[in-house]
Amino acid sequence: MNVYRFEFGRQLRGFLVGEAVLLGVAVLLMVGAYPIYRDAKEAVEQVLEGFPPQFAALFGVSDGMFSFGGFYRFCSLYFMLIVAIMSCAWGLSVFGRERRTKSSDFLFVMPIGRMRLYAEKLAVCLTMVAATGALFTAVMAMIYRGYGDDPTAASIPLPRILLAACSLVGVQMVFLAFGVLIAVLSRRAIGVSGTSTMVGILGFVLVSLPEMTGEDGWRLVSPFTWFNVDEALNHGRYEVGYSMLAMIVAAVCLAAAAVVYAHADVRNR
Repeated sequence: MNVYRFEFGRQLRGFLVGEAVLLGVAVLLMVGAYPIYRDAKEAVEQVLEGFPPQFAALFGVSDGMFSFGGFYRFCSLYFMLIVAIMSCAWGLSVFGRERRTKSSDFLFVMPIGRMRLYAEKLAVCLTMVAATGALFTAVMAMIYRGYGDDPTAASIPLPRILLAACSLVGVQMVFLAFGVLIAVLSRRAIGVSGTSTMVGILGFVLVSLPEMTGEDGWRLVSPFTWFNVDEALNHGRYEVGYSMLAMIVAAVCLAAAAVVYAHADVRNR
């Protein structure tokens, strides 16, 4: 039995729906909403003045929304929320399938080891992460080229736009690792959509902590801020320390999940 092919086939429909949502939201915001915000700057600024600082911090509202880069930064929080939920759901779904269907004992009669099973399941998830990153980056490149007459867009080199778009891959890896670890540690079947949505929203809410408190240290517990879009757009790089933190967290979660998965007993309850 080809575990990779089986799992990928089971995930394909949900994957395509998720891609349609992500890319549709990207086009809706960057092609549909951005010109409206840009051309109605004064009216929008009057509305923004009435927002409490806590609201602005939570939803990423800032004065820089009227430039291409600033509006992308605002939208990136919502792109990250979507991919965080998607990626966490993949981990929960792929690694929690046998527990949900009460067929965990079937794994023991398969002619392959548990670590190979883990590797093939993880490969399915990584394939979807890579495909999502590639599709989103390609769409953002096309959207960027459509704003050739916008000086705020032309002032940002295309490689920096692509680098900023790649932040989604980093977020996906972190939340995929969370989903995988939650799935293998759970003693009972858990709801995929509800759990992944809760984890994704928690990540979204944590973004506001550094802004609301003025303490940069809160970024350590806010995965969305580990990939600073402003740094990518303005300087063409990410912060090394936070990028390393993201890699370490993802690696530790996936390694711990592999150990638990390889030595887990059958639990069909």
